[in-house]
This record gives sequence, C-alpha cells and structure tokens, in this order.
Amino acid sequence: MQSDQQRGPTLRLRDRLLPPVAVVVLISLIGSFGYYRLGRDQGATLLDAIYMTVITITTVGYGEIIRLNDVGRIFTMFIAITGIGAMFYSMTVIMDYLVATRLADPLGIRKMQREIDRLESHIVIAGLGRVGRQAALELSESGIPFVVVDPSLDAQTYASQHGYLMICGDASDDDVLDVAGIRRAKGLIVTSGDDASNLYIVLSARVLNPELFIVSRAVDESSVPKLIRAGANRAISPYAIGGRRLAHLILSPTVVDFFDTVISRGDESINLEGIQIRSGSAMAGKTIGELRSQDQSGANILVILRGHQVTPNPSPDLLLVAGDQVLAMGTSDQLGALVRLLSEPA
Repeated sequence: MQSDQQRGPTLRLRDRLLPPVAVVVLISLIGSFGYYRLGRDQGATLLDAIYMTVITITTVGYGEIIRLNDVGRIFTMFIAITGIGAMFYSMTVIMDYLVATRLADPLGIRKMQREIDRLESHIVIAGLGRVGRQAALELSESGIPFVVVDPSLDAQTYASQHGYLMICGDASDDDVLDVAGIRRAKGLIVTSGDDASNLYIVLSARVLNPELFIVSRAVDESSVPKLIRAGANRAISPYAIGGRRLAHLILSPTVVDFFDTVISRGDESINLEGIQIRSGSAMAGKTIGELRSQDQSGANILVILRGHQVTPNPSPDLLLVAGDQVLAMGTSDQLGALVRLLSEPA
C-alpha cells in the first residue's frame, strides 16, 4: 500500500488538473455544437464543427471551413479566449508537476526504492568494489534482479552509469538491509574488503532471513571457517581461487576454457545448472530412467549430488530423493525445461 507521501503528488496533480481539463472539455462541446449550428445552412457536418473547434483552441488556425458572420466571430473569440487559456493552464500544471517532482527527487531515489520494493527472490550485493562489480556484471548479463548496497559515492556513480538498483548505506546496518529487501531476497553476495565487516553483514543478514543463501568473500583464508560459523553458506578467498586458476591454466588449459564457457551466462550456447529436488516434487522417489523418459528438454544430466556423495554419470536405476542436487548441462532453454520438470508438484 502506498504511503500518504507517495500518493500526495498524484492527488495534487489530479486535483489541479481537473478544473482546467473540465473547462477544455466543456468548451470543446460548446464549440462543436455552436459551429454546427452556425454552419448548418452551409451544409457543415459535425466533423467540420469539431475541426473548427480544435483549430481554434489549439491556435493552429489553418482556415475557416465554415463562413462566419458577426455572431460567429464573437462566438469564435469566446471559444479562443476560454479554450486556449484552459489548455495552456493545463500544460503549465503538468510542467510544474514534472519540474517539482524532479527537484524533489533529483537522483531518482524514490523511484528506485519503489522498484526495489517490488522485487521478490532477488540478490543483494553488499559492496561494489572490484569483486562486487564483477558479481554485478555476471548477474546483469544473466538477467537476474539484484540490489547493490554500498556507502561510497564512487559506487553510487558506477551503479547509476550501469543502471543498477542501489541503496547508498552500510550493509551491516539492519535497516539498510531491510530497505534492500533482504527478507524477500533469495541470496546475498558479500564482497567487502574487510573480514570484520563481512562477519557483521553475514550475521545481520542471517538473523533477518534464516532461509537466505549467503556467499561471502574472505580476504584472509583463515576467515573462511569464521564466516561459515557466522551463517555464510559459502566463503571463498579470491586470492586462493586466483592462485588455483593460474595453476590450472598451466596444467589443464582446455578444461579451464571449457568451464569458462559453461558458467558464462552471457553465452547461450551451453550452460551448467544445479537443480535441487525439493520435497513434494513429482520426481522425488523416481529413478533417473523415469526422469529421462519424461524429459523432453534435451539437457544432459551429468552428476547427482547427495550430501557429500557425488555420483557422476548416474545409472538409470538410481533413485532420486528430496534434497538431491542434479547437475545438468545444456542451453538456457533446455535447462529451463528441466527445471520446470523437476519443480512440478507431485
């Protein structure tokens, strides 16, 4: 429900526009009827009368298609003065409203907040530094809605340039996270360059939304277990990942190139998707063979993850249970069809 503050400008504009618009409509009706009567002896039609009214009120004045006597000219002056005045006053009211609205919210913060309030199952990115910008780019290319939270003006400028929804504030503040819609979000990416700040953000978010999936950056490798205990589902060190990636590029460059392709959402040729079998799914309690017989998507099921157990290239006899993670490969359309199949209720 909109607040009184949000409804106010709309109501004020409507109230201010109602009298002049009503006058314009009334004058248009009077003018059309009057010109029709004045031109009746000349064979004028109702369309001719409306045309005369419109060109008079709008000051276009292409020319009279109905010849006017003295009475007609006096009538035209009355229509012109009242109609033109009411129309220009209406335009003045609209322009005044647009300028006042822009001056009251020069950065579009209220409009952005209304967009954020409409989001459901979105991602919140805490921090828009180098790591946060890369995360935002990936989500943007994937078409996944997200909100950035960062207190710096540089981050605000960057978000504005790229069209990101943003809250300028400290993500460790519960009120700021609430404004970002953390209770309705499905995920949180914490990218602050300080592990203490990351711990506070993770703790705050976990309290506000116990079901939230949280991924946190760890500046120091030793902070990873602390972030996990604080409530993060995953905690990673960009430096450790970068080092491993460099080594893998030397040892298995083709493998790295392949995974770069399949995890890039901007490339529609092939993707990887992890799909969870939820309780109540129609596929829970069925075998891989039954799944494949019903699946017309064309996606390939590569791995079944069950807790810490990994089953590559699962056999048709493997029984699916609630909580299993299905790792599949295919195009976005193929994976979307598989997600819908695995999400169907029993």
